[in-house]
Amino acid sequence: MLQSSRSSLALTLQDLDAALGQQSGAALADGLLGMVSVLADNAQLRRAMADSAIDAERKRGVLQTLFSGSVDERALDIALAAAARHWARPQDFVTALEVAGVTAVAADAQTAGRLGQVEEELFRFSRLLESDHELGWAFESAAPAESKRALVADLLGERASADTVRLASQAAAHPRGLRVSETLDTYSEVLAARQQRSVAEVTVAQPMSPEQQDRLTAALSASYGRELVLNVHVDPEVVGGVRVQVGDEVMNSTISDRLADARRRLAG
Repeated sequence: MLQSSRSSLALTLQDLDAALGQQSGAALADGLLGMVSVLADNAQLRRAMADSAIDAERKRGVLQTLFSGSVDERALDIALAAAARHWARPQDFVTALEVAGVTAVAADAQTAGRLGQVEEELFRFSRLLESDHELGWAFESAAPAESKRALVADLLGERASADTVRLASQAAAHPRGLRVSETLDTYSEVLAARQQRSVAEVTVAQPMSPEQQDRLTAALSASYGRELVLNVHVDPEVVGGVRVQVGDEVMNSTISDRLADARRRLAG
């Protein structure tokens, strides 16, 4: 996002915090994500919501006509306020509502003491989609959104929390131009942010033991000055060492990359 959209997103999340208060976030999350589902399927509506030439009152009128009475009132209020803000790109408005909706799910899970469980379940489901190519293709196909939601329900069913199923279903039905696993990784970032933590994407050649993960977590958390959550990916092609990415920052000490760097030096 450009700075103007990031500022608008920050204000939208402030509105969310105020709306959450002491009330459940479940209905609020459903309302926000429900609006995202509609907006994701309507390019003309997305463009209108981000068009600075269209009066804010007209935008709010469209949203009220579409959603009044069908979504949680707090969710609609958040969308109405967001519609009056500046968005650099049409998708940024929808992204803001999506981030707010995922944050509402995270808040509800946090209140119930299951946020860590949802993070873990969502991560495992994302890795399943990456490792099972046929399953990945099924979610990337042109099948209807409801068919993909049904597939998520079949895969997770009673084996995951309702919060995890809600998020996985949303990502599967409306990935908005990304692979489903990429959307789930973005959701994981939002869940981590709810606990004021960051996610470190770690790639290694072989699985790490719990003790190794604990040591790496402690070292990285100390380095970044905040608690980090590790998402560990195993990729034999890295040969050895470790690759760590936190946000846009990448630390790479894998053997394969050192060899590639040596080849580049020799070629130069």
